[in-house]
Amino acid sequence: MDKLNDSVFGNLEYNKKEGYWTKKDSIDIWGINGYKIDLMVKCDKDEEITEEQRKAYKSFFNNLERYQKEIPSILLDYYKDHYEDIERRWKVDEKLKIEVVDKLALLRRFIPKALYIDRNGNYGWLVDLIWTDNPITVVLSGDKIRIYKGWTVIVMNYALVNDEAFGEMVYENFSWKKWVKMDINGEKGMWIPVIADAYPGESITPEQRKNYLEYKEKEKDFFDEIPNALMTYYLENYEEIESYYDIPTKYNRQNITKDSLMDLITFHRLYFNKDGKRYGWLCGCTWDTVYGLGIILSGDKIEIGWKDDLFE
Repeated sequence: MDKLNDSVFGNLEYNKKEGYWTKKDSIDIWGINGYKIDLMVKCDKDEEITEEQRKAYKSFFNNLERYQKEIPSILLDYYKDHYEDIERRWKVDEKLKIEVVDKLALLRRFIPKALYIDRNGNYGWLVDLIWTDNPITVVLSGDKIRIYKGWTVIVMNYALVNDEAFGEMVYENFSWKKWVKMDINGEKGMWIPVIADAYPGESITPEQRKNYLEYKEKEKDFFDEIPNALMTYYLENYEEIESYYDIPTKYNRQNITKDSLMDLITFHRLYFNKDGKRYGWLCGCTWDTVYGLGIILSGDKIEIGWKDDLFE
């Protein structure tokens, strides 16, 4: 059956490729009457729409006025908090400069594409923002409105925990994740994901909690030691690196320094593997843009290697 007339959702059509029931909805929002938005109700064809999903749909409309009042301030706070990261990646329009930006300027660029309702009745907007290449999810259900990068956080069934060690974490792409703001490797205001590996339905493990607390305790020492470990690795593997990377003169064996070597490294995510044996940084490096680099912090000394070493 590709069509359904639901008692709450009305007439729906099934999207076979993505696995949800859908229709075009009209909402009156921020002074726009009949704003068109896609409704997406996650459901495999052999499953029935749940009562939680029907309650979520009613809740959305019951609370729409509140969302309109709260979102502009939340969006402005999010934008200001991420501004350094945004400015690094996108040429910021004059009206969106942090010195002058206001709620109205952001709302004009806030484009909800769909209302998504997952299997458990969590719901939120899938939104395009013109200042970033990546969309965001605005989760509306729950105790407060939350904004996340990307759409998979709710498309894969939203799950949130307030962990005793990690704090608030959301499940996404086979891991528990949170984003932390850091000044790292000469870059200010970087938003970095902290990843605790986990299969669907699994919790953060005691070993991962122990490792995270250990990392936080030693973080400053780690960053003091990482340049030395990278320098040793770079020189020991120099001939191999040189064989497939055209090393600029500034970074050759004779001229490289610990400080200049850090120019070649990008810190992507802090990763804690599932069995609790290893944790460390997954990084990009200019001499290997495909596989990158792993900086393993657990153990007696810092190890450097292919980033996949952290997954073993």
